[in-house]
Amino acid sequence: MEALKGATRREVFARGVAALREAGIDTPALDAAVLLGYVTSQPPEAVLMDRGASVTASEAALYSALVRKRCERTAVSRLVGVREFYSRTFRVTDDVLDPRPETEVLVEHALRCLKGLRKPPAVLDVGTGSGAIAVTVAAEIPSARVTATDISMAALAVARNNAARQGVEERIRFVQADLLEPFRFGGRFDVILSNPPYVSWAQFENLPQEVRGGDPGTALVSGPEGLEFYAPLAAASRNLLVPGGSLMVEVGDGQDAAVAAILKGAGFRDVRVVKDLAGRGRVVAGSSEDA
Repeated sequence: MEALKGATRREVFARGVAALREAGIDTPALDAAVLLGYVTSQPPEAVLMDRGASVTASEAALYSALVRKRCERTAVSRLVGVREFYSRTFRVTDDVLDPRPETEVLVEHALRCLKGLRKPPAVLDVGTGSGAIAVTVAAEIPSARVTATDISMAALAVARNNAARQGVEERIRFVQADLLEPFRFGGRFDVILSNPPYVSWAQFENLPQEVRGGDPGTALVSGPEGLEFYAPLAAASRNLLVPGGSLMVEVGDGQDAAVAAILKGAGFRDVRVVKDLAGRGRVVAGSSEDA
């Protein structure tokens, strides 16, 4: 798509929509609005209110370049560097998984449980990535003491930046730790949360190019089965939870029964599946034994 010198927002928007539609993008108008809002430094919902306003040559050129990259299946969030999650804006880079609406089911279930506690809760987010889970919990429950871990120092830097952007950096402890090893720090937690890698090798090959080419593979793929992280996580979590504490994990489509069995096998009780709005099992949760 060529840039239009002196064009109006209406014109460049229309050309963007047409190019994206021709490339087979599922949401051409939405993506075009987000990209145009980015280059004009306005919210997507506001950028089209005055479609007669002109864009500068540099804005039109940048918009055209971004539309071309989107046509090549680069995710919008990767192009603009941010993603909305739980009504907040999070910075994303190539070092972290793109926060997705499915993970909001995990956060929503955790918040309901945490708000029922009579003491300031201690929460652990394993494999924090962008920090979307940890930051949201800290922002929604100011009394919470949150620890966020990741094996990647680059990911932890992104998470720390997002915590600072939301004003909760001082209430989150960031720790580099391998998900598959015993945690190298003390403490006991009321709730342990995780959105671990749960994509199998075979499933990865069938993911959209936006995902395969954008999200870090280590945050997506767990191994040949897609379930490899759950048993080690469940075993390690039992030693870190307070009596009656809960482990809550996100799962992929069709994995809820298998992961529920893993948690039961690890000694968790009251294992339950939380469904998303489409009726799919999205979260599996279980409680540790009482003292």
